[in-house]
Amino acid sequence: MAATTIFISHSSQDNEWCRPFVAALQAKGFDVWYDEQGLTGGSAWVTSLQREAQSRDVFVLVVTPESLASQWCQEELQLALATRRNILPMLHKPAKVDGFLLTRQWIDATGAAPEVAAERVAAALLHGALPIEEKRERRPPTDLPQILPEWLARLGYTGRLYDQTPVIIPPLVAIPAGAFLMGSDPRRDPDTNDAETLMRRVEVAAFQIARYPLTVAEYSWAVQAGAIKQPPDWERQLQRPHHPVVQTTWKNAIAYTAWLADLTGEPWRVPTEEEWEKAARGVDGRIFPWGDVWDSSRANTEEGGPGDTTPVGMYPGGASPYGVMDVAGNVQEWVGIPPSSPMYRPGVYIGEEPDNNGYMAGGSWNEGPLYARTARRGQFFMGNRDETTGIRLVLAQ
Repeated sequence: MAATTIFISHSSQDNEWCRPFVAALQAKGFDVWYDEQGLTGGSAWVTSLQREAQSRDVFVLVVTPESLASQWCQEELQLALATRRNILPMLHKPAKVDGFLLTRQWIDATGAAPEVAAERVAAALLHGALPIEEKRERRPPTDLPQILPEWLARLGYTGRLYDQTPVIIPPLVAIPAGAFLMGSDPRRDPDTNDAETLMRRVEVAAFQIARYPLTVAEYSWAVQAGAIKQPPDWERQLQRPHHPVVQTTWKNAIAYTAWLADLTGEPWRVPTEEEWEKAARGVDGRIFPWGDVWDSSRANTEEGGPGDTTPVGMYPGGASPYGVMDVAGNVQEWVGIPPSSPMYRPGVYIGEEPDNNGYMAGGSWNEGPLYARTARRGQFFMGNRDETTGIRLVLAQ
């Protein structure tokens, strides 16, 4: 089968050569995704890049010393590997290559004109030199309600079977497109701190977000499928399938959403900071999901909770204006794009230098109201996890 869609990964230093290369591929009938925006693209551009990199038939890496040294190109390549894209390295400039790239079929276009390189790539794709996998024909899922714990069935979760793999789909809340007040206003919120951006209007595209944090029951099917290793204290967690899953790292969050997206053919992912905060507080800049005044009866925190996680949805009085639950307390949730990643873009994390921390939102069962505020930005090393770290899903539109 000939590939029809191509993702081009390249160093921005090779833009002049890549433009006619891409044009030549497009002239041959290929649907090519190629970008020159680089660091000026913004968070919406990052979302688009992530979507395209994991959905195109073939991932073409334009190999040069610059692309091999680029953390951004390496991030794209890792995403292609994680989502099992067909990877075609094309040598454009002499470069020292090692590791897994040596195991791939190569196109040697060293010193070649862009049009000649396009001919060689097209020949590999059209004449079968590259083993393109047939896209899996996705059969409609089968309903599988028997896998749902009773509590989750009552809350509207759905049990399904995709190609003999069970999965639990959470109920979703639609968040409309439009602006909201993001960040903190120290005149309104005396607990504002330096880690939080000053309040401003932020535009967010429409999306759907899980009404509840990811549960143990949902996570368990990914563990059984071998997509994720079981977290610490897993036997204890399995005894409480209707509680939020904990002991998750940032990479666990990405792995789970990648598994779910691949299985269902739907664009599941982790919410951005903007998405999470809008879903948690609405548009009016309120301090807590329900308003500006703290109420310990509305959230599972150290003040009003049992000193542990609780089943999702146990605090209906803590719902956000959109009806999103457990966004204050219970578990803190991985959000956003870690500033250490090339996915980081100026304007998404205003006033900060890239570091090795990811971001957490929502506070947890062992923290007080200071951490349950909707604008709170907690930092946590991407590889760390504990009994408070959880996940919430977004289904992009």
